[in-house]
Amino acid sequence: MLLKGPRVALEIVVCVKLAYDETQIPIEGDKLLLERAPVKVSDIDKNAIEEAVRIKEKFGGSVTIVSVVTGPYDETILNEALAMGADRAFIVEGISGTNPARTAKAIAEVIRKMGIKYDLILCGEGSSDQYSCAVAPMLAEYLSIPVITFVGKLEIERNIIRGERLLETGYELVETELPAIVSVTSEVNEPRIPSVLQIMKAGKKEKISVKSSDLNLEAPKVDLVEVKAYVRERLRKKIEGGIEPALREVISVLKEKGVIS
Repeated sequence: MLLKGPRVALEIVVCVKLAYDETQIPIEGDKLLLERAPVKVSDIDKNAIEEAVRIKEKFGGSVTIVSVVTGPYDETILNEALAMGADRAFIVEGISGTNPARTAKAIAEVIRKMGIKYDLILCGEGSSDQYSCAVAPMLAEYLSIPVITFVGKLEIERNIIRGERLLETGYELVETELPAIVSVTSEVNEPRIPSVLQIMKAGKKEKISVKSSDLNLEAPKVDLVEVKAYVRERLRKKIEGGIEPALREVISVLKEKGVIS
């Protein structure tokens, strides 16, 4: 991150998802037992929080977290996000499903309804459990402000923000005026790890709950039909006999299964 120009305090909003910890989801057969999985701050959302806090440390201003809870809510996990340096959090509960359009609409509604001021809105490029990468551009549409996605390097100069977008074939430099939305990648920074004491102190920071029933959440409908775990089935074939006949049989089985030709 590169900051230029006179010191101007920025009001920053960070969109944070409490995502299922994909490394600890129990599986039975091909079923994901999400009701038994813990949640965590989505990995790349930590990069967004870190970038926001670094800007605040340089320019001044404030960092507000907005979290739309679509699964289990764990306040201690949210405290970890606040402990990184955010000032307060708005939490929307009562929204089920995995519809990014509805999530983006909820964030936009909270910002409007609660009168949250912002110069910059930061998001992770995608959540670590769903990774739709759709919330940032949808939120920009709802708020009618510009968006720069997949940013690995950020630069702010007065009221201009520049983002270096990471593409498969190289880089693209995009700039726009604030206010704007930026979705960042994990390359943008290395998130700090708050201490236990910082997490405990974060429990006293302002956390404001917003009922989803008080918001206008009309958005395009998305139905998630089914999510299955990958099931690996072993052949369990025992091959006996001498080395050469056994090797011939192994090759025959591999050809039969299409592993080799």
